[in-house]
Parts: sequence; C-alpha cells; structure tokens
Amino acid sequence: MPKDLVVEAAFRDYTVLDRDSNELPFSKGILATSILATGADTPRAYDIAEAVQRHLIGQRISRIDAPALTALTAEMIATHLSQPHADRYLMWQKVRQIGRPIIVSLLGASGVGKSTLATRLALRLNINQVVTTDALREVLRTVIPASVLPELHVSSYEAIDMDLGESQAVTYQRQARAVVAASVAVARRCVIERKNALFEGVHLLPGSLTAALETLPEKPIVVEILLVLHDRDLHNRRLLHRQVAESGRDGSRHLARFEVIRNLQETMRSLATRAGTREFDIGSEGDLTQLIAREIVDRAFE
Repeated sequence: MPKDLVVEAAFRDYTVLDRDSNELPFSKGILATSILATGADTPRAYDIAEAVQRHLIGQRISRIDAPALTALTAEMIATHLSQPHADRYLMWQKVRQIGRPIIVSLLGASGVGKSTLATRLALRLNINQVVTTDALREVLRTVIPASVLPELHVSSYEAIDMDLGESQAVTYQRQARAVVAASVAVARRCVIERKNALFEGVHLLPGSLTAALETLPEKPIVVEILLVLHDRDLHNRRLLHRQVAESGRDGSRHLARFEVIRNLQETMRSLATRAGTREFDIGSEGDLTQLIAREIVDRAFE
C-alpha cells in the first residue's frame, strides 16, 4: 500500500462510520486525496487533512460518521483555502453519493501532455481506472492483420497510401473509428460494473463515448475534453523532451512530422466543434481539474 495511505498506528482506534454503517479506520492520506478535487495542491490538501486530524485529537473524537467528517472537512477547507473551495468539496461529495458511474475522456494530438495529465487527474478525481487508446490499438493490431485494416498499423499522424492520395486526416479518422469501437466496449463494461474510468488518447473521436453511453440505464456521467496546445513552440519543446526522456517512443518520428501533428490537432478541433466537445488549452493558466469537476457536477444535477 502507498505509504501516504497507510493508517497511522496512533489512529488505528479512530473510526469513520460510512453511510452503510460500516466502521472504517480514519486515514489522513485518503482524506487528503478527496480534497484534491477542489483544485487544492497536494501539500495544501495534506495540511487540511492534518488539521482535521488535530481537531479529532483535540476534541477526543474517536468515532465520527461520514456526513460529520464531510462537514468538518469543509469547515477546514473554508478556513485554510476559501469558501468556494469548501462549496466545491461539498458538491463533489454529493456527486459521489449519487453513485452514477463517471467516464472522463481526454483526447488530443501527440505530444500535448495527455498521459501526464490523465495520471494526475485520475488521482485528484479518485478514478481508479485509466485506459489508453494506444494500448487498445496494440491489442487490435494483434487480432486484425494489416491486410484487413491497414490504417490500424500506422501512427495516427501517418497516411496509409500516399500514392493513392489518401490524406493523413482520412487515415486518422478511419483508424480512430476502429479504436473507438474498442473504447466504447471497455467503457460500457465499466459503466455496467459502476466503475469510474478515465480514457485518454489521440483516437477518441469527439462525442463518441457520450453518444454510445447516453442511453445506458446506469445513466453514466460522461465528460469529454479536447486537450490542445496553441503555442507551437511549447508543443515542439514537449516533443523534444519526449525524445530525450522517453527514448522508447521514438520521438524523432514525432519531431520529423511536427507539421502533420499540428494539422491533426486542427482536424480534431474541427471535429470537436461539430460535436460540441469542450476544448482546453494546456498552455493556459486554467484549472483543468476544476473544469472537469464542474462538468461532472453539472451533469450530475441536470
């Protein structure tokens, strides 16, 4: 178990009574993780969890029910951060109580930073399953030969037959449709099992998961975001960094096709506009955690 989630020995006798009357040991690490959805940074989240722990010790509260712990945590968030942060925490807890499965989809061109963001967001939003379309594509390649579906066996920024004049954009959309079918199958399984999941990858056509999941009886909350980098220099620098830090990914191919990747981003933006999918510029100062959390809250209470 991660060290920050281990129940401290001194707190083994402190219990939280959940909404099903089950007694669980109080964990400062788990509480801090729940606070991350407010947009608080990790050190501040742990400071607030520490304040909650000190309050329980000072008031000699060795047993507390979940609603009371939520209210106490919100008070500490308001004191150490702000009331809007506390309000967001309370709303997020209400969403979690509803029990509707949450599916988040992050799509974007190569090199914008999807994988890094996906890992961090999954932690902040307490989503245990992260599914990459690169992994799904690799599985499909093992069962579908190139002679049957050639576009599946090239990179998203390559065309399968330049001699016939097929564009990279056409190849990408054909490839994406095949991978989306696999993504939808996995997403359906997550929804049926009421598991929250985050999908990330270049092959997630805007609006595809929303359309495929909206009629399911579990009423999943689906949020799709197109991640872009408007700053060309920043995009190029990220690909350069990948070439050095992730040598196994053959970053030189990405750099050699930088203009093609930029064009692919514009193709994705056009598809997102038609599908009504929100766009987020990773190079901006916006808070992606809060953007997604607000979207989830809004969908939950529509």
